[in-house]
Amino acid sequence: MHTDTKIQNKVIPHNKPTIGEEEMKAVVDTLSNLELTVGTKVEEFERAFAKYIGTNAIATSSGTSALHLALIAIGVSKNDEVIIPSYTCIAVALPILYQQAKPILTDVNDDYNISVEDVKEKITKRTKAVIVPHMFGYPADLDEIKELCEENNIYLVEDCAQAIGAKYQGKKVGTIGDISIFSFYATKMMTTIQGGMVCTNNPDWIQIIKDLRYHDQCRSLEDTDLRIKYSYMMSDVGAAMGIIQLKKLDYFIKRRREIASIYFENLDNKEIKHPLENNEKKHVYSRYVIRTPYDPSVIIERMREQNVVCERMYMPPLHRRVLLKKYNSNVKFPRTDAILNSAISLPIYPSLEDEEAEYVADVFNKVIEKVR
Repeated sequence: MHTDTKIQNKVIPHNKPTIGEEEMKAVVDTLSNLELTVGTKVEEFERAFAKYIGTNAIATSSGTSALHLALIAIGVSKNDEVIIPSYTCIAVALPILYQQAKPILTDVNDDYNISVEDVKEKITKRTKAVIVPHMFGYPADLDEIKELCEENNIYLVEDCAQAIGAKYQGKKVGTIGDISIFSFYATKMMTTIQGGMVCTNNPDWIQIIKDLRYHDQCRSLEDTDLRIKYSYMMSDVGAAMGIIQLKKLDYFIKRRREIASIYFENLDNKEIKHPLENNEKKHVYSRYVIRTPYDPSVIIERMREQNVVCERMYMPPLHRRVLLKKYNSNVKFPRTDAILNSAISLPIYPSLEDEEAEYVADVFNKVIEKVR
């Protein structure tokens, strides 16, 4: 493959936000109008996001704060157990600890999503909820998990931080569980710089979340003093950017899928395991994670030598984190460990050009040949 020298001489990052002049103008206009926190832009963004996803939406300061408020709303409290996968971000576990509850870890499937079979083994009388991240933009097995949660009278919390716009059996993720959360951090599918969203159609939970995210939002003293509040508001500046980014989201997803197709077609080593595709699950490729039988650290180092930045995701996994070990002692996570020893995340973001993606694949193929 002929490669432009300009591509060879530039660094291709693992990820970067796609921000244009429209976002910059929206931010400047909001600042000029002195709209800074929880104003008209936040409300406009909430309405637009609710319309896009198909549930009510409450904006927050981050995905972590969104998850914290969701757990409070469903009643997670001291000594409750909340089941989560080991192969995910530590931010999924921290809000459980905020509530003095216990994060109970499970293994994952080959698609990087939570193992339904392992969830079954971990449910006890103290289980309050299961948090299901849709890993790297690929929906988890929601039907099986939802049925399991209903049978055991526990809540299903969808973590859609990496999967905005993904679909499961024709439905957008975030509309199938009891409550869902989204993240708009800079490296996510769309960004508000920092920010998150809680989505649910439960009116009682909506009221709790709106009350808790902002000091003294309820005007009566009796209502205001019922609960400890948090400074979890989204700024109007972030919301102004989010309104524009949401309009571009379908294009972002389309572009990510195009880049994924380039990788699928151009990574020619038969030992590579690509992300799964499924007619019932629309992958949005917040990451393009492949697996090889070779040492990921060696491959990543060789790729960086060619100005291509790849990453190993979620090192260390949650079952090796000191904060969580006491809740999960003497438990094995063989599939998580196998993924950690083989998985590599390639650059993928909407502004990545076709020629750049082809270059990444070409470099990867050559590196694999040398490390075999």
